[in-house]
Amino acid sequence: MGYTRFTKVAAEIFKGLESAVAISKGANYTLADDEKVFYIGITATAGSKTFTLDLPDGAACIVVNEGSTNTFTLKNVPGDSGTTIATGKAYLVRASTTANATKLTLLNDGT
Repeated sequence: MGYTRFTKVAAEIFKGLESAVAISKGANYTLADDEKVFYIGITATAGSKTFTLDLPDGAACIVVNEGSTNTFTLKNVPGDSGTTIATGKAYLVRASTTANATKLTLLNDGT
């Protein structure tokens, strides 16, 4: 398969983020460098937790709450207000290193 315009655009948008990771934590957590991948499945094993992506400016990924009971707050940088992610919800994230400028687009209705 040849190189297409879409491939070039996707490579720029995703800025090297590849693969998938599953994260399961019961405490507030900031992603490690090797967890900053294209698909990030998160399970909060306790309620009222915050997950901070810490992605570079302009990077994009999909974040899914794979848990069955707990919502969590998702931020890109510590200064963000954050977005509550309900169980089963999937978001396309376009990261910004400016507080409250990260864009989250809901991809499903959670069912």
